[in-house]
Amino acid sequence: MKLRYAIASGLVGLPCCAMAAEPAIRSVEFTPTPAPTLMEEMVVPGTRSVAIITFSDGSRRRFPLSYETLVRSGERQAGLVVDRHGKPILATLADARGADDKGMAAKGPFHAASPDANSLLATRDGPVLITHFEYQTEAPNLDPAKPPVSMYARLPMSMAATRLGQDAASGRLAARGTANVDMAAIEGLWIPCAGTLTPWNTHLGGEEYEPDARSFQARPLEAMNLFLGTPGKTAAQGGAKPYRYGHLVEVAMRGGKAVPTKHYATGRLSFELADIQEDGRTAYFGDDGRDVGLFMFVADRVGDLSSGTLYAAQWRQVDGTNGGAARLGWIRLGHASDAEIKALVDRGISFGDIFETAEAPAEGFRPVYVYPGTGSKPRLEHLRPRPGMENAAAFLETRRYAAWRGATTEFTKMEGQTHDGVGRRLFTAMSYVEGGMLDGQNGERPQDHIRLVGDEKDLTCGAVYQSTLRPGQYDTEGRAIASDWVATDMSALVLGARRPEGTGGRYDKCDTDKVANPDNLKFSPVLRTLFIGEDSGNHLNNYLWAYNVDTAALTRLAWAPIGAEWTGLAVVEQLGRHAYILSNVQHPGAAEDLAKYPPEIRDEMRRHVDQRGAVGYFRGLPALR
Repeated sequence: MKLRYAIASGLVGLPCCAMAAEPAIRSVEFTPTPAPTLMEEMVVPGTRSVAIITFSDGSRRRFPLSYETLVRSGERQAGLVVDRHGKPILATLADARGADDKGMAAKGPFHAASPDANSLLATRDGPVLITHFEYQTEAPNLDPAKPPVSMYARLPMSMAATRLGQDAASGRLAARGTANVDMAAIEGLWIPCAGTLTPWNTHLGGEEYEPDARSFQARPLEAMNLFLGTPGKTAAQGGAKPYRYGHLVEVAMRGGKAVPTKHYATGRLSFELADIQEDGRTAYFGDDGRDVGLFMFVADRVGDLSSGTLYAAQWRQVDGTNGGAARLGWIRLGHASDAEIKALVDRGISFGDIFETAEAPAEGFRPVYVYPGTGSKPRLEHLRPRPGMENAAAFLETRRYAAWRGATTEFTKMEGQTHDGVGRRLFTAMSYVEGGMLDGQNGERPQDHIRLVGDEKDLTCGAVYQSTLRPGQYDTEGRAIASDWVATDMSALVLGARRPEGTGGRYDKCDTDKVANPDNLKFSPVLRTLFIGEDSGNHLNNYLWAYNVDTAALTRLAWAPIGAEWTGLAVVEQLGRHAYILSNVQHPGAAEDLAKYPPEIRDEMRRHVDQRGAVGYFRGLPALR
């Protein structure tokens, strides 16, 4: 689909200086950045890599990379958490999530330190960067005598639209104004994780770790009650409805304003993102958590996610070694439109309206073991959809219903996805390969599709998987799938491994010179490079890697500050005379991420980290088109 590259890579329609014709790019390689060893390096982001570009006339040039920050959390109100009226939220509710949090409330205003997905949109007035913020890490206690409050899932979240300027000569970008995207029309934004720029020039982000609707039938969803102004109320009492959250959120620029739309037809999951294929209709979803699934959506119309057919994958294993390999089958879950499913939510549908439950095996009930969403942990459930509620189950309880239908829900920490349209390959990050993915560790799970073997200390370092995309495929009931981009297999492509004794960083558990716990993925067709951002508890400094899909060369490009991860990966292949790799530094120096390290790290070194999230980019590349 050529439209993808005209917008996503070329950003057509943006003001641009006149350029002399340059020879075409034949190949690109990156020099490696060494792992940092000095404290002053480890507390800031850094790169020493150089892009070496070979042109079609045989000439070679070197382009040193540098990491630049556009805006930090709190600057220009970036990451500001507001209610439905756009007013800053000044305190959380005393929402008891556990013994350590009971009765605690935090003091605002809040500026989320976790910028995640980036999409650079082309507009008549110049480029606009859409960035959403995943969560706040911690905040001061309302009671100054008490310790800071852990903030995950305690607040609604925000999304920012930043207008950018560009220095034509140096390529340096500048933020010229940042404003929150108004989420009132969709009743707020819940824990947005990764995202992508669509082929039709919109931002598409996912709401991760959806609220468990079974759990929140009887108790209020206070994070979103803060947004709505309905403290203490359950959904039945007029408070936040759990089924309102856990969806894809699309943002388009209309009349100079960023306007969000929530998609209900694409199912309800712990979305990382939706990776849109070359046809503009087929999307794959990373479903984050443990005991989750792989899902595919085929839209009815090109460039329109408001209606379509939803599928869940079956892993049919052919090899359990080296991260495993399988053929994929696809179970058709149902067809729906946004309007149909939204109407169910508007009417106040509850978990009990969709499913009957039993405490033990019973006639007509099937065992299900999946991640249920925020507020609960995976456990064995015995479920049966109520008569006529199959479509409600498919699109509002997508993971539970997929497992009930026999789909594979043993994947662990499925993160980002991206694809190579020319090579017809889908890439999927599995940050941690453990639990139900391992042979002999299925526990209470009623099925055992994935049975990987090998050293668990290697597998827990994660893997990037690849899938072949083919036309002419059928679902498990023999019906044709209306897409030429159906994933037919899955196998490990890039594997992490435990750190060999006496090598690498002394605090690293996984090999310092290999990818550990991959999370964000983005593929550049011009560079023939898969960019991999880590979210690792096994590398003290998380790294950004470049993997050349033609040569299999893996190169470290950059390091993040301790306690941080690389998020928001996006490749802008031409903006004026320059190209960029967008990437954010999320929750640098976060106490939770450094808690397991010794005092010289979690206490002493952490003091030197700027703990504001950073929205940024790598500069130095010439235009790639």
